[in-house]
Amino acid sequence: MTKYLYLFITLIFLTACESTVTSSSSGGDENLINDVTIEEIPDEDNEEIIDNSNELTNDEYIDSIPNDTIKNTDIAQVPHKKSSIPMLGILISYNNIHISSSASTWSAKLFGKSEHQLNHYYAEVSNSKFEFEKAIENNGIVNDGIVSVQLNKNHPDTDIDRYKFDLLTHPDLRDALADVNNEIDFSNYDNDANGHITPNELLLTFIIAGYEDSYEGWHVINGVWGHQSCTYDEYTPTLDGVTLMGCRDDGNFALFGEKHNVENPYDATIGIIAHELGHSAFSLPDLYNTSGYEGGIGSFGLMGAGVWTRQDHREGHGNTPTHFSAWSKVYMGWVTPIEESGSTSLTETTSNDYNIIKIPISANHYYLLENRNNNGYDKGLYSLDGTFDGGVAVWHINDEKLTVDNFWENNVNNDVDNKGVDLVEAEDTYIDEMSDGGEKALFYSPHITSFGTKVTNISTRGSVMNLNIN
Repeated sequence: MTKYLYLFITLIFLTACESTVTSSSSGGDENLINDVTIEEIPDEDNEEIIDNSNELTNDEYIDSIPNDTIKNTDIAQVPHKKSSIPMLGILISYNNIHISSSASTWSAKLFGKSEHQLNHYYAEVSNSKFEFEKAIENNGIVNDGIVSVQLNKNHPDTDIDRYKFDLLTHPDLRDALADVNNEIDFSNYDNDANGHITPNELLLTFIIAGYEDSYEGWHVINGVWGHQSCTYDEYTPTLDGVTLMGCRDDGNFALFGEKHNVENPYDATIGIIAHELGHSAFSLPDLYNTSGYEGGIGSFGLMGAGVWTRQDHREGHGNTPTHFSAWSKVYMGWVTPIEESGSTSLTETTSNDYNIIKIPISANHYYLLENRNNNGYDKGLYSLDGTFDGGVAVWHINDEKLTVDNFWENNVNNDVDNKGVDLVEAEDTYIDEMSDGGEKALFYSPHITSFGTKVTNISTRGSVMNLNIN
């Protein structure tokens, strides 16, 4: 059986000591990026599901939206449609624990294009429409996109649910950027010359010496919980005449621990990195249930439990993260869904001919259909049942939940009965009862060959699947 520890956190940096957010309906303050963390935590047995959500609740730390905040019910839009964004990887060592892998190792993981490297993953899932560029810097290996910092202090060693977690960790991020300021000119990335660096100009990704708490499912010694967030004014540095990471200025950062698995450590796999950059680079919401125990999309998308999947039991969790869901790809502008009727086909996610079929229901509701075959990074769906042969995924999309306000609050899928992005299960694989799902959630012959009267004659599984849209 599969063991996942469900730890749900929504750390929303909206009040920012009450000085960074106002109730004004104009300007960028309404677009502050909430702190987002990983929810599905594997252990090495990968068998049953345990609820530890109550361990990660601290009302004093988790800010709430002010009562006078003006709600924005517009459908959220991707903040950019760029084909690449520069990224700076910042390796932070401490007096008592150091980054153990070389800068070249981390440059390859973040910017490499070989299997199980970040740009290889994004090239496949975007159909070669997006990649991360190496920031220009002269720290260590010149222009490898990585800078290394040694802070003269010990690791903060603090749990993300601890009161004022940010007071203990965000000064380290500020100081690390200040330490490398002579080796990178941040003003070169201020493309709009507004004095602020935003994520569509330069991504800041911190790799912290020690361990990744979300992998373990709880705080471990010298661990940190991977997340994306922004900084209050007092921790927002101004370097080369531009601000970085500031909530007030629509800045952000991504952060994760260097190592997975305290018992047998190895470098963090790309799943958590890709997930947090989904937040940081594209403002994607979490598609697991951020406020409860049930629901979400299971392992059928990177912004859900797909962050931790693997293609066989020998791999580390997250080494083969699954593709983004069909909705995420449409949101990011990587695929345009087509409305079709009659006899048609769906081509697998890894193909240059990958397609998504849209079936309208009403003004704000529709279905998206895609072929999730056992190929490429979707081989990670092996994690569901210990085997995977693919099938048609039917997604129910509710635009009423996909609003700026719900993105801001990170609650798109926090209601089992009213999700923004919902996998319609062919057979109940208990996603709504704390499961990551199973391949029988997909449609295929001879399993289940129709979805009501709308979709019929679904074929056997393969790189191309045939079906009728009625």
